[in-house]
Amino acid sequence: MTNGTPISSCDRCPRLVAFGNVLLDVSVELRDTQILKDFDLKEDDQREIPADKLARLGAVTMETCGPPKYNPGGSALNTTRILRGLGEKNVIFCGAVGADENGEIITKILKDSSLNTCIQTLPDHCTGTCICLISGDKRSLNANIGASLHFKKEFVTSRWCQGKIGSCNSAAHDDIEEDVRVFYVEGYFVPEKFHICQYIYEKYCKGTANLFVTNLNATYILQNFTKEMRWMVEQADLVFGNLTEFVALAEIYECEDFDELAKCLIRKYLKINREKILVATDGCRCVRFYHGNGSAFYGESYQVPIIPQKAVVDTTGAGDSFVAGFLYKYMNGESPTLPDCIRHGSKVAAKVIRQVGCNLPSSLPASPTLTPTTSQQEDLLKAKQT
Repeated sequence: MTNGTPISSCDRCPRLVAFGNVLLDVSVELRDTQILKDFDLKEDDQREIPADKLARLGAVTMETCGPPKYNPGGSALNTTRILRGLGEKNVIFCGAVGADENGEIITKILKDSSLNTCIQTLPDHCTGTCICLISGDKRSLNANIGASLHFKKEFVTSRWCQGKIGSCNSAAHDDIEEDVRVFYVEGYFVPEKFHICQYIYEKYCKGTANLFVTNLNATYILQNFTKEMRWMVEQADLVFGNLTEFVALAEIYECEDFDELAKCLIRKYLKINREKILVATDGCRCVRFYHGNGSAFYGESYQVPIIPQKAVVDTTGAGDSFVAGFLYKYMNGESPTLPDCIRHGSKVAAKVIRQVGCNLPSSLPASPTLTPTTSQQEDLLKAKQT
């Protein structure tokens, strides 16, 4: 933690700035698992797939499962949307969309939810899309990140973007070095944009009181971008992930288990008056967390409250909403402990998994469209025919 140092309270300077991929989540409830078999997909998995395969998958699901539900998606975007729904106004999300109908849908939803954004529109690329196949308490997430892959560092360094996310000269900043801000970069953002991750850390976090926070997000990210993810977790003050992802990371570091990995990472962390924090969720079981600095090392666990399986509607975004609840408590509580933050994160996630999509109950505006537009229907029909 930060020894009680408050998160910046200046209304003109975001307390939390998040970077991540923008996706339009297309959620459908499966009647059976035949589609998963036909497309060689797993029941509880997440992966990136080529655009043509995603289009074919979308055509088949809409034909066999009925109209989908649309929601904004993407790990960091989910987290900031939930933070906004919890009442945290002073956050901003940075990402990219295409100049297409899906981009217009997402832009309208985000505007209606009053989430501050710094969005780059790329006319030569399609907005990222994720088809969420829901089967009971399992979900298969299949995405093509589209325009998000081409998010530019030049946009981040532009005067307009810097004006929205950078520090200001407000009287609230009597001593800018003592104001703590949070810079959250999702693991999915790392491919092709690692240089932007480094820029964010160097520009806003290195040598300051600001927190650099990341999320492991998926084992394939760790396996395919090992060097980059090692840098991310070693620089980060706070690392989120699920237990499977932390076990995969332990293998990369040639550690026997999560416990040994945590000791390894914390031993390297020598910042003054701060602890490194690692938080691993494990579904409906427990949350394991480690914190410390140098040779000081502490490991604990928190038992997640039991939720009846019949009450679980969609686990899409469960981890992202947990992060939102954790960070909300961290940023707004009166000297919150780690168990306090984890307890609140679990409470928020429990609410979200009772809805379709990553949403709080009745806290965010409904999708502006629940059925595909005419051109989307034509594209899906063409995809099915191919």
